Amino acid sequence: MRDEHVTLETTAGPTAAFLATPDAWPTGAAVVVIQEWWGLNDNIRGAARRLADEGFAALAPDLYYGTQATEPDDAEKLMMSLDEAQALANLRTAVGWLLDAGATSVGAMGFCMGGGLTWQLALTDERCRAAVPFYGWVGFEGRRALAPVQSHYGTEDDFEPAMLDEIRAHLGDVPGSEFHLYEGAPHAFMNETRPQAYRPHDAEVAWGRLLGFFRQHLS
Repeated sequence: MRDEHVTLETTAGPTAAFLATPDAWPTGAAVVVIQEWWGLNDNIRGAARRLADEGFAALAPDLYYGTQATEPDDAEKLMMSLDEAQALANLRTAVGWLLDAGATSVGAMGFCMGGGLTWQLALTDERCRAAVPFYGWVGFEGRRALAPVQSHYGTEDDFEPAMLDEIRAHLGDVPGSEFHLYEGAPHAFMNETRPQAYRPHDAEVAWGRLLGFFRQHLS
């Protein structure tokens, strides 16, 4: 496994990204890894490295252009100031960058804010062949996922049950999709840097499901 920082040429100018690749790269499946509201931090880079260890190239764009937060209030301010349309454009650039670099197929995954952006890619970019949002908000607005989606939510998160029911029903009409609900799990149950939220068993189960899903749909 190798990792490096690369530059994406986006419509808003150069954007930094973290790239982790398996030894076999530059050919093979790849995944765009989308940050939480904290920014492109060690947790997100760690997820990219874990994917590379499993044979996937992983590219994590820096949607905050070098800024990170460690406190919720600061993270919320960064998220609220994010230009979502530009962020989605940057993520589409990341998909294209991976395909140009030798990816045979590209998927996307993300957590929290990144989970919502993962949904947006699945709903708008037909080049994204599989999507795995973790506890991400979504409004379908008459749109349909263009690729299989594997979604993950905890029962102790703050999402309205009606939204989860809508997601479950939507994915029932998208072949190959999966909906997973984790009993007793709060928001951010995948984030091991957040001890009060982290659920090791659920995180391990969810990661195994993610790997199987990507291997099935990106092979």
